[in-house]
Amino acid sequence: MRQMLLKALASGLIMSLFPFAAISAPAGPSHADSLLRLLAKTHDAVSRERIYVQLADLSGDSLNLAAPYWEAALAEAQKTGDIYGCKEALDFLVRKFAGRDARRAEKYIALADSILPGPRHALFRSSLYAYYIWKLMNDNNAVETVKHELDRLKTKIHNELSPEERIEWEFLTGLSIDFSALATEAYDNIDKAIPHVEQALEKLEKYPLEERLHMERICRDELSELYMLSKDKRAEKQIRQCIDLHRAWLAMDDRFERPHRDTTGYMMRAYSKMLYLRELISKEKANEYYGKCMELARARGDLAEIYSTSARYYQYMGEYERAVAYIDSAVTVYKRNGTKADFASIYAVQSWLYENLGDYKNALEALRTSNSIRHDDRVEEAQNSLAEMQTLFQVGQLELEKSRLANRMKFIALLAGGVLVLLLIGWSVYQYVMVRRLTHIRRQLTDANEEITRQSRRAMESEKMKTAFINSMCHEIRTPLNAIVGFSRLLTTEEDPEVRKEYNDIVSLNNGLLLQIISDVLDLSRIESGRSDPVKSRFDLRTLCREAVETFRLQTPEEVVLDVEKGLPSCTVCQYRQGLMQILANFIRNALKFTPKGFVTVGFERKRDRLSLYVRDTGIGIAPEDLPRIFEKGYIQAEELDKIFERFYKVDTFTQGTGLGLSICKSIAEQMGAQIGVDSAVGEGSCFRVEMPVAE
Repeated sequence: MRQMLLKALASGLIMSLFPFAAISAPAGPSHADSLLRLLAKTHDAVSRERIYVQLADLSGDSLNLAAPYWEAALAEAQKTGDIYGCKEALDFLVRKFAGRDARRAEKYIALADSILPGPRHALFRSSLYAYYIWKLMNDNNAVETVKHELDRLKTKIHNELSPEERIEWEFLTGLSIDFSALATEAYDNIDKAIPHVEQALEKLEKYPLEERLHMERICRDELSELYMLSKDKRAEKQIRQCIDLHRAWLAMDDRFERPHRDTTGYMMRAYSKMLYLRELISKEKANEYYGKCMELARARGDLAEIYSTSARYYQYMGEYERAVAYIDSAVTVYKRNGTKADFASIYAVQSWLYENLGDYKNALEALRTSNSIRHDDRVEEAQNSLAEMQTLFQVGQLELEKSRLANRMKFIALLAGGVLVLLLIGWSVYQYVMVRRLTHIRRQLTDANEEITRQSRRAMESEKMKTAFINSMCHEIRTPLNAIVGFSRLLTTEEDPEVRKEYNDIVSLNNGLLLQIISDVLDLSRIESGRSDPVKSRFDLRTLCREAVETFRLQTPEEVVLDVEKGLPSCTVCQYRQGLMQILANFIRNALKFTPKGFVTVGFERKRDRLSLYVRDTGIGIAPEDLPRIFEKGYIQAEELDKIFERFYKVDTFTQGTGLGLSICKSIAEQMGAQIGVDSAVGEGSCFRVEMPVAE
């Protein structure tokens, strides 16, 4: 457990989990000697794995002794395909090296990826990495390590994270929030980490126990600490579930007998951890867990655990004198088996207990001793470094004298060898620099080619759009122009006044249509070139609607009623008045065109912070054959209706028009920061609208 834990549990309490190593009675050397003699005669991979595992069990928590045996057992397990053995060895090696040698821990994590591939073992591989990250943050408060990993996972969001990666992401997110809160003493933020770890556990439930076990135990360990920090009584349940998971893992191993295996250490430490729950559990339960811990510790002969847990238990019970007695016993144990760093922690706890007993003299002395040990440790470390440097210097001097006594040929050979090494190093450096430079140049060329490709694609698209625009304009202009030219010629030869009037009306109609086309093109060109700068002003929206209606009053057919929506309130806005008037004009013109009889209504409505200006008609609506895949419950889908705002799009190809009006409306709306849309039902009519933010 991390040192910061009790800082949040109790104000001023420095009695965090003691850094006591498990001191258990080692098995006699005769067992190891007999196993080593047997190993020399054994060549079967299964039998050799069993021997290596038993030798590792005999070594206990000693990393220097156990690690080589676990590595050898792992190699034999790979040969036989023993998945359980591979996982057990990798789990031990990663857990032991995670806080001591990061490179070796990373090596074993990478090895797990190669020997245990596939989704079946994905959660186990994630558990190794999760523990490694947890240990880094636990020992070094390396919050940036987790943030870097989270950023790596975020980059894969677009490529869809695997289910196992999502679990890992949730766990690491919770871990990052937890340690960031502790590092900054923002303890209120700890609760924000809990949902992420809970979500990880929820996602784990769908996996078989064998696959999820390791990852689940790590998540529940972290969740129990988060609950503890948040003073949540559920912490006890999480620790008990961790014990159950540990037992389940042991039960899966039915390969061979392991008489020297430590099966109680984890449970002993878990029961000891229960005492950190303090007020979250009753004193009866505290007594129960203390009794179970002591039973296991005495059976193991683990004096350090006995004294440390007893000190914590009696401190919790408020019996500070008995706690001091156990601390003194711990000092005795550590004088025989501990280190100076251990002493510093013990004396710090002594100081806290003496202070609570009112013995300020001994409290001060214990605190001075703790600080002195830490100081002396740093001084001794510096002195050792200095002595090492002096020794190296003296060795260098002796080597120099020795070289001076060597004959000239050896000196020349040495010099030549040195020059050769330097040349090789120089050549290697040159090759490395050149490779880096070539790689950089290649990357630049690749980027340049990609940019050229993009520019070429844009140019081709622009050329296609220009060609399409010219073709469409030629087609749209040719129709009214041919009508003007043709009927103008007929006018010169026709003598019947009624026919001449009919021809003249046709010429006038097409003349107006031609002028409208030119006007629309000029408007669109001005908007897209940026020459149209919308100028906002304050005006009454109701007045704007009335002016728009009056503008088209004379163009309204007899069977169509054009009017403003009844009951409109006065609404003063600050907006682009000319643009809105142009949009309304196009909407009304379009509505009159497709409403042979009925109603065309102009109005507006306000929805929260949005204002919607609309033109509603009872015309023909938009037929389904004009818009493919557009019907849903009899109405046109909104995403398909957007096509009518494209250039030259015409719902009815036989109705005269430029096909640019609605495109102009869309461009003007975008300039204003507004949105344009339409709702339509076949045979019932359409409602064109422009929605804009309220700016009063």
